[in-house]
Amino acid sequence: MKKTAFLFLLFLIPCLVFAEGAREENVTTVTVWHSNNGLLEEAFLSLVDEFNSTHEDIRIDAIYQGRANDVLTSVNAATLAGSGLPDIAQLDATAGLDMMYNGNLVSVEELGADTSELIESAYAAYDSASGHIGVPLNASSLLFYYNADLFREAGVSVPGTLDEFAEIAPVIKQKTGIYAFAGVPTTYELVTFLGSQNGGEYIADNRNGHDGVSSSVLFDSNSSFENFLNKWKALYDTGAVNNLTSGVSSAFYSGQTASMLASSSNLSTVLENTDGLFEVGVAFVPMVDENATGGVNIGGGCLASFTSSDAVREVIEFFISEEAQTYWAEHTGYMPVNRNSAESEQWKSFTAENPLYSVALEQAMASDEKVIGLWIPSAYQVYYSFQSTIASVLDGSLTVDDAVSQMANMINTCLDEYRRQNG
Repeated sequence: MKKTAFLFLLFLIPCLVFAEGAREENVTTVTVWHSNNGLLEEAFLSLVDEFNSTHEDIRIDAIYQGRANDVLTSVNAATLAGSGLPDIAQLDATAGLDMMYNGNLVSVEELGADTSELIESAYAAYDSASGHIGVPLNASSLLFYYNADLFREAGVSVPGTLDEFAEIAPVIKQKTGIYAFAGVPTTYELVTFLGSQNGGEYIADNRNGHDGVSSSVLFDSNSSFENFLNKWKALYDTGAVNNLTSGVSSAFYSGQTASMLASSSNLSTVLENTDGLFEVGVAFVPMVDENATGGVNIGGGCLASFTSSDAVREVIEFFISEEAQTYWAEHTGYMPVNRNSAESEQWKSFTAENPLYSVALEQAMASDEKVIGLWIPSAYQVYYSFQSTIASVLDGSLTVDDAVSQMANMINTCLDEYRRQNG
């Protein structure tokens, strides 16, 4: 018996020492689920290492959860299970509706994070009826990427409108033998193409769902979708557009298309994949017509909190700080969301040497805050429905009027169903 008691004490002593050591260290771990991979993950983990090396009492545990939609799926699953939520999750705009009604979400206002240095339009992208669902981390905008070598060979300039694009597209195809453009727009592109018209139009009511669940779409009554479809079909009918729904970036890298629309977050990857092959140009997105003055919405992703603590607040404030945002922007192509970063000598020096990185921010700063992302149920279903509907207009399967009616009915049905199920 005495031997057993002695052995138990020998086992217990190191356990007590370890527990005391943990108390002395007093390190708080903040779990962050993220969706960064490739170059983005390298930059993100570098920031995590920087934070961990400079904070003795807080440690970030960064866990890759897959793509942005995978992060949202994991967050929703943990919410339903009632446990397992991270302290912070990196989410994109498709999560807006879910987060607005997620009872576990800690709004930025509730967290008490200092957002005074954030660029207003970037922060406004995550505004909701119940407060800001998060702070912008990876802020981006749609950009027009083009093969500058092919544009020079064709003797054309970057188009400012879709009408201008329809004029130069056949010239590019004729003189270079290369498609002028590849791709079929989805919700991401349409938020810009529709939202930018007439100084800013909403796709759906309740400020695109930011002020509560939308009850109906607006693009059928304000004619923004009809106007876009007519202009886009005119561009397609030149015979210089390749209707790709996948592999668009690969086609651009390999010189099979002279231009594409993609997020500014792709800039570093685009430059890496085309290095030594041709000169890449970046420009503002061509507007639908000369009356479209609204510009582009700020997309990308945000950091949403599910724990309210000083440690979480400190982590959030670190990621939106001047130093972190400058580093992040320089290494990823995302826009700096910190006003001081955007105006710093370091950023100005960087963009002087790398002018392509300045275009997204310049475009966003020239855009109307009314052009904001669409928070809507069945977001991915709507995303692909827009794409397939546009493709049907281009191949003649649908008229423009039928396409507008079909998309409006489809989205309104999703809205009605969501409101029935969620009261």
